Amino acid sequence: MVASITTGSGPHYVPAELTIRTQAAELQTDMTEVYEDLGLKRPSTMGQEISGEARQILLQNTALKAQEGDRMLNPKARKGNVFGDIAHQRYMRTGPKEITIEALPKHGVHIDFRIHPPEIHIETKGVTPS
Repeated sequence: MVASITTGSGPHYVPAELTIRTQAAELQTDMTEVYEDLGLKRPSTMGQEISGEARQILLQNTALKAQEGDRMLNPKARKGNVFGDIAHQRYMRTGPKEITIEALPKHGVHIDFRIHPPEIHIETKGVTPS
């Protein structure tokens, strides 16, 4: 018996086409309540407040320096040790401060984590006639 292989115009198989689309997972966090518990503010708000406070402190310190200068130069006001009194008043204004730090907020961070399933499409072709 003789076997022969024919190549030519017969039916042939076309493999299926597989398409997989994936989407990255999404992670969103909301720390608003944590910031509020700790007394923290947004950077822009904090910057504006710090700028206003710094301006106010500058004006107060300028006024205090002027008053101290007036006290030192006024001979009628020189009762006792004017320089010692000024030094003592400065220390009392800028001396040690007590600070309380709260490390743990009352509320936690809200986390929203979304995972998207992959989209899988299969297009079968099968056997096609030639």
